[in-house]
Amino acid sequence: MLKVVIADDEKMICSLISQLLDWKALDIEIVGMAYTGIDAFEMIITKEPDIVISDIRMPGYDGLELIKRIKEAGIEAEFVMISGFKQFEYAQNAMKYGVKYYLLKPIEEEKLLEIIQEIKETIQKKKAHDIYEKELKLEVKEARDKMKKRFLTSILSQQNFETEGTADHQTINTEYNTSFKEGIFQAVFVKLDTEKEVEDGNNSIIDKIEKKVTLLEEVCEEYITTRVHSGIIVLMNYQVDQEVVIKQKIEELYDDIKKDVDKFKEFFVFLGVGKKSNRFLDARICLQTAVDAIKYRISIPTTGIIYYESYKFAPYEIDKIITPAKKQNYLSKIEAEDIDAAKDCLSTAIREIRFDSKQYSPVLFFDILISYVETLTDYCKKKNFYDEKYVEGLKQWNTKIDNGYSEKMLIDETKNFINFAVLHIIEEKKEKDIKPIRIVKKYIEENFMQEISLGQLAQLVDMNSSYLSSIFKKETGMTYSEYLVCCRIEKACKMLVETNMSINDVALQSGYQDSRYFSKQFAKQIGLKPSEYRKLYS
Repeated sequence: MLKVVIADDEKMICSLISQLLDWKALDIEIVGMAYTGIDAFEMIITKEPDIVISDIRMPGYDGLELIKRIKEAGIEAEFVMISGFKQFEYAQNAMKYGVKYYLLKPIEEEKLLEIIQEIKETIQKKKAHDIYEKELKLEVKEARDKMKKRFLTSILSQQNFETEGTADHQTINTEYNTSFKEGIFQAVFVKLDTEKEVEDGNNSIIDKIEKKVTLLEEVCEEYITTRVHSGIIVLMNYQVDQEVVIKQKIEELYDDIKKDVDKFKEFFVFLGVGKKSNRFLDARICLQTAVDAIKYRISIPTTGIIYYESYKFAPYEIDKIITPAKKQNYLSKIEAEDIDAAKDCLSTAIREIRFDSKQYSPVLFFDILISYVETLTDYCKKKNFYDEKYVEGLKQWNTKIDNGYSEKMLIDETKNFINFAVLHIIEEKKEKDIKPIRIVKKYIEENFMQEISLGQLAQLVDMNSSYLSSIFKKETGMTYSEYLVCCRIEKACKMLVETNMSINDVALQSGYQDSRYFSKQFAKQIGLKPSEYRKLYS
């Protein structure tokens, strides 16, 4: 519904205008009537009407002064000026303020209706256009944001962005619709930790954090955010003279987020601030060092904002710590299904780095855990143990490691995963042995009336005959031939009780061509001759 304010120093004129039209039918509400220019100004500021019908001559502010002040106040309203014939030329001066509509006294109903309908149509078209413009701008912004996030994701996933490549920031600006400029490049990782199970419900907190992170945008030439793990990572590009301001904004951001997060006892927030660079091609290093800074929290847990460049840990090469010989020893423990020995391999590696250096990098600590889990995962993939159950366990480990902020917690969770994985391997090995036996048993049960050889069964499950014989005996407690006899005799028992078939026919239907041999086998298994069994149980 549109709103209208009527202003005239003659109350009778205001009353007349309010009664001339069926304003409700026009979907217009009269929100106020004023009798001086000053009152009209205050009413328009307060009510923000769509239409103002005003006399050109009023005490306080005249019509022109009123229009001028309203325009300066930034209120967009359509004005209809009322004037006598003698003031009409004066009223036309309002054209410079965009006024297009005039009413001459005495006011005619038809003319007023015509003007109001025209204004209403104009306003509706403008509102429709404004909505379209707003939606279009929003679509453009969303498309631009998606392009920018795609660029950031491509760096994080190491796709289409080579640090030694030739792409400069102008090329990236063209391809991804970004606005990078010469200056400083730096990343911030806002990380949310939790002691409880991480669920999608935490997204509401992440949403709030993502909105607060926009604080950094105010002083950046370019600013891109994306969700990564349980937090938000930001790549910033700003001018050198903004370094102090950026640091202040980061501290302000941390304080603002911490106030919200502290309301939930199970959540903790850390900010990892990556290395600064004046080279666009170092963007990945900026991002990686922000992530690494967050890992430092296991060594400096009392610090909420962790600046990567403030700490100098000893450099390392993971391949020199986790050597091929150590990996092979670890794999031999897994192959032998020795869970405790496999976990000890991890403990030994941790003890070694602690013994060698008190200043070992927390990133090295994480890399050792990851290396042992990756070795285990590669083994499972190679041996076909990498299934849905293993993937779910790996996902849970990743989540717990992502939220772990103490070395003990991280070691315990990794040992728990090794325990889970080796048990899973044991179960899968057993399942792989059992599955061929199930197939063989089913085949025997469905084809017991035929001659069945061990070689035939081994071919069915693509196994060595002697190995099949061994695992069949281990799983069932009998040889395949003994199991075949059991199936035949079980079928014979059923036919002897439920049918009137002759003993000879029962023998044939049970897979025996010789009825005397059948009777001998039956008596051996049951303790009674076929005829005696029928007599006893029929």
